Amino acid sequence: MNSASKPTVFLVGAGHAHLHIASQAKAYAELGARLVLIDPGQFWYSGMATGLLGGRYAPEDDQIDPGALIRGAGGEFIQDRVEAIDVAAKTLTLGSGDSLRYDWLSLNVGSEVDIGALEPPAAGPSVWPVKPIPPLYQFRLSLEQAMRDTGQMPAVVVVGGGATGSELTANLAGLARRNNVAPNITLVTSSGRLLPDAPAGASRALARVLADYPVDVRLSIRARRITARGVELDSGECLACDHVLAAVGLQAKALTRQLGLTASRAGLRVNACMQSVDDPSVFAAGDCADFAPRDLPKLGVFGVKAAEVIHQNLIASLCGQPLKAYKPQRIWLAILNLGDGRGLLTWWRLWWLGRVADRLKDWIDRRFMSRYSNK
Repeated sequence: MNSASKPTVFLVGAGHAHLHIASQAKAYAELGARLVLIDPGQFWYSGMATGLLGGRYAPEDDQIDPGALIRGAGGEFIQDRVEAIDVAAKTLTLGSGDSLRYDWLSLNVGSEVDIGALEPPAAGPSVWPVKPIPPLYQFRLSLEQAMRDTGQMPAVVVVGGGATGSELTANLAGLARRNNVAPNITLVTSSGRLLPDAPAGASRALARVLADYPVDVRLSIRARRITARGVELDSGECLACDHVLAAVGLQAKALTRQLGLTASRAGLRVNACMQSVDDPSVFAAGDCADFAPRDLPKLGVFGVKAAEVIHQNLIASLCGQPLKAYKPQRIWLAILNLGDGRGLLTWWRLWWLGRVADRLKDWIDRRFMSRYSNK
């Protein structure tokens, strides 16, 4: 059987879930099918992105080569970007202009930041969305160079006080400490407290950590727009700054909303088997999937857990067998790296602040990376 006549499963995007499926490529080959991963480049692990910004990790610590991973497991890799998908014709159009036909398709393309009203003017502070990850490293290099040159940290405003914004803020302060300068950071959030979805005690503990750095935290106020001087708040005050880190407005990448299938900013609407509610040949996981049975937080743990279910369901689809439902956990572990050797752990209504939590997070992250790295 030549490759053109083999059933073909395309994985679009090298996200958390697709790394696992790519590592299982041999199972598809044994069924006479092709497993092909399409992605423009390296996988950057979001779990270590805050530590990358804070100077704890080097860029190579945070990257996996998805091409080496899937080829080593017996699959195929195309280094390109999917520009369009025609679900009626079952074809993908790549950035190169090539058109490819699929039998089954899985999307794991992640999310992006819609900065919306925070679009900067032509002359003004640099704006750094929290995704994609590689620019965060460039942000770190820019700050480090400025701190070496001036002995001061350029003024940074972080917009967003959820887990991502808070963790990045702590690591920016940690970066200043590593460079022996005082932090010059203001965090702005419309919420009445940091980490609004976490236990109140964890929120208060985080506030104390940021106050000790020190970081200026502004609660219950919204960033209205970015001006040539800095960030203008709803109160009319303008926070002068050199850089803005945007940790709000996270949405699924536009590709998932351009298929003609049910989708929203939350992602492609999928059923319990992680299939599109409109098209059983299309699957999705991670930040680009909107799980119909219940709302799921946009956390990597759910993409990782869904990976095995999607893998089993793709194999079942190839074999004409019944599919398995994904049953996400109701309670999950979350740990924030606070940039000072401590971590903030939350699990259900419990929380813990300390070095043990940080070491546990580092162990979990490094174990994930080693599982799929060819280094």
